[in-house]
Amino acid sequence: MPKDNNLKYMQKAFSLAKKGEGHTSPNPMVGAVLVKKGKIIGSGYHKKAGFPHAEIEAFNDAKKKGNSIIGSTLYVTLEPCCHTGKKTPPCTEALVREKVKKVYVSTLDPNPKVSGNGVKFLKDNGIDVEVGLLENKTQKMNEFFNKFIVTKRPYVILKMASTLDGKIASRTGDSKWIGSPEQRKRSHLLRAKVDAVLVGINTIEKDNSRLNVRLPKKKISQPIPVVLDSKLRISSEAKIFKAHSSAIIATTLLKGPKVKLLEEAGAKVIKVKKDKKGNVSFPDLLRILGKMDISSILIEGGSAVAASALKSKVVDKVVFFYSPKILGGDGLSMIGELQKSSIKNSITFKEVNYKKFNDELMIEGYI
Repeated sequence: MPKDNNLKYMQKAFSLAKKGEGHTSPNPMVGAVLVKKGKIIGSGYHKKAGFPHAEIEAFNDAKKKGNSIIGSTLYVTLEPCCHTGKKTPPCTEALVREKVKKVYVSTLDPNPKVSGNGVKFLKDNGIDVEVGLLENKTQKMNEFFNKFIVTKRPYVILKMASTLDGKIASRTGDSKWIGSPEQRKRSHLLRAKVDAVLVGINTIEKDNSRLNVRLPKKKISQPIPVVLDSKLRISSEAKIFKAHSSAIIATTLLKGPKVKLLEEAGAKVIKVKKDKKGNVSFPDLLRILGKMDISSILIEGGSAVAASALKSKVVDKVVFFYSPKILGGDGLSMIGELQKSSIKNSITFKEVNYKKFNDELMIEGYI
């Protein structure tokens, strides 16, 4: 088959995989396309954890259309699994059973239970396998999963919105609205992709934020709100308890009547180790959240929380929005104290990407 067609079919599989964005956690996004005699006979994607994997969806689609799978070629964005999951059997056995002739795999599965073993199983059973088509693209698509499955820690994005001079509020504390409606929409799109949205108690007390996704779109998975509240100052009447069925309150205390009151409001109160300043320890928090199968977190502030996350070296990626406004030196800075004594010791980024919309700028980068 011509190389251009192989790319075309893998691109189709990639597009299908993206349909699962925001819904598959803690599983990866995966798409699959079945081709026979130059025609697509079946396709599918992983819709949600516990649902059939993309390969099985493609097989079911082909059979529903009355197409024979025997001798077909499968294009799949992630190496087929060779182990039994919590709710799903190995896909590799299904490929052998359905007598697929060849498989194009975009990237190997970083899951230690798979990691090349799926490809080996297929080859050992007479199926021709090629790996690497659109590999960089599919790896980036599943960057949340790729970190979580290996480290058991959530992928962390730090999102901040500021003026051109890096201020998130005026000297009086006013911050509405620094960004435009378009910027806020993009922020909500980020929320829709992650498992949890995290802020400090100061943000909750100041803004009484709901921390939910507010977009005119169906089938949105609402992220779990996580509030850093070392002294349990949060009110049981806070809006997050009305906007969500549950919320996580991370504290260094776990006693007294306030805990029961918050639990009755719908909170899950978790005790986390203290950092050097007596606040919630980010590394310990991520360890706990990882055990809860939370694979991605969006940190939204405030400035002290952002600084703490950066100092703790838990941030994987930043997304900063800049609006064409200036507040001056008496405004509240985007990032709190980092105690960097020289430019040489500053935090640097790679793979930086710039996106302009209206008169605003969005900058993404990896630490």
